[in-house]
Amino acid sequence: MLQSGMHDAWVRRVTGWAARWPLVFDGFLAVLACAATVLPLTADKPDCDCVVTPWAFVTAAGMTLPLTFRRRAPFPVNLVIAPFALLFGFNGWPSPLVPIGPLVALHAVAAYARVWQSLVCLAASLLAVPIMFLTRPYNSDPFEAFNLTLVVFVAWLAGVLTRSQRAVLEQYRRRVVAERARRRAEAARAVAEERNLIAREMHDLLGHSVGVMVVLAEGGAAATETAPAAGTQAFDLIARTGRETLADLRRLLGTVRAGDDEELRPLPTTADLPKLVDTMRRAGVDVTLDMPGPRVVAGAAGLAAFRIVQESLTNALKHAPGRPVAVDVRDGAEELTIAVCNAVPGGAGRVELGHGLRGMQERAASVGAALSYGAEGGTWTVRLTLPREAGR
Repeated sequence: MLQSGMHDAWVRRVTGWAARWPLVFDGFLAVLACAATVLPLTADKPDCDCVVTPWAFVTAAGMTLPLTFRRRAPFPVNLVIAPFALLFGFNGWPSPLVPIGPLVALHAVAAYARVWQSLVCLAASLLAVPIMFLTRPYNSDPFEAFNLTLVVFVAWLAGVLTRSQRAVLEQYRRRVVAERARRRAEAARAVAEERNLIAREMHDLLGHSVGVMVVLAEGGAAATETAPAAGTQAFDLIARTGRETLADLRRLLGTVRAGDDEELRPLPTTADLPKLVDTMRRAGVDVTLDMPGPRVVAGAAGLAAFRIVQESLTNALKHAPGRPVAVDVRDGAEELTIAVCNAVPGGAGRVELGHGLRGMQERAASVGAALSYGAEGGTWTVRLTLPREAGR
C-alpha cells in the first residue's frame, strides 16, 4: 500500500513537471531515445554484415533528437526524421528492438497534428516499411517486415487514442470552467437580489417613517405654544414611530443580539393596514380606509401589499399634502385588489419612474401580482391586484 502511494506520488510529480516544462521534458526523452538508438551501434554483433560508420551515429541522432519538438511541430518533425529513418533501415545498422524515433514521431503526429497530416504520415510509414526491406542489400526477413508494419500501425493508433483522450479532458475542463462561471454568476445574482431587497425595504421603511416624523415634528412645533397637549401627543407619536422603525431596521439588518429582551416584531400583513392608516391620520393625512373584512394575506405577499400601500400613502403625504386619500380593499373570488387614490395638485403631471414606483413594481412582480398606476381626472391611483394563490 505504501509503495503504491509512493509510486502514484512519483507519477503525479513527473506528469506535473512535464506539464510545466513540456519542451524540456520532450528534450530529455529525445536524448534517451538517441542513447537507446546509438547503444546498439557500439556493441559487437558478429551476425551483422553491415559496416558501422560515423554516419550511422549521425543518422541515429537525426532520427531521434528532433523529437524535442514533437508536440510543438509534429508534422515537420516527421518530415525531418523520415529520411534519416529510411537511411538507417536501408543500411541495416544495428538498432533497438523497434525504431524508437520514428514510432514516437508517428505517435506525436497522430496525437497533436491535423488529421490529414496524421493520415499522410501513416500511409508513408506503412509504404516505407516494405520498400525498405525489399531494397536494402542485406538480409530481409518478411516476418520482421510484417511485425514492423504492425508496430507502426499500433503506434499511430495509440496517438489517435491520445488525441481522443485529450479531447475528452478538454471538454471536461470546459464544462468545469463553465459550471464554475455559472455558479459565480448565480452567487453574484443572489447577492445583487439580496442587496436590492434590503435597499427596497429600507427605502420603504425609512421613507415612510421619516416622512411621518417630519410632518409630526412640524405640527408639534407649531402646536407647542397654542395647544401644548397636542404638541406633546405629536412628539409621543414621533418617539413611537422612531422606536418601531429601529425595531424594523434591526430585524432587516439582523443586528439583534442573542439574549436581548426585545423580541422581533412580526412582519406586517394586510391585517396591519388599519394601524397604518391610523398612523397616517395622526400625522395629519386625511385618509379613509374601506376594508370590509378581507382575508388576511400573510407572508411575502402580505408584506408586499402592506409596503405598497405604505409607499403610496408616503408619496401622497409628500406630493399631495393636505389632499384626501382613499384606500379601497376588495376581496374577490379570484383576487385581492387594493387601490390607493389621492387628488393631484394642479391636475395630472408627467410621471417619472423613481425608486418608490420601481420598488413597488419589483415587490408586486416578486409575488406574482400586477401593479398599475397613473393619473386620470385629477386623481392619482395606485392599484395592486393580488391573485388568491399568492396569499396562500
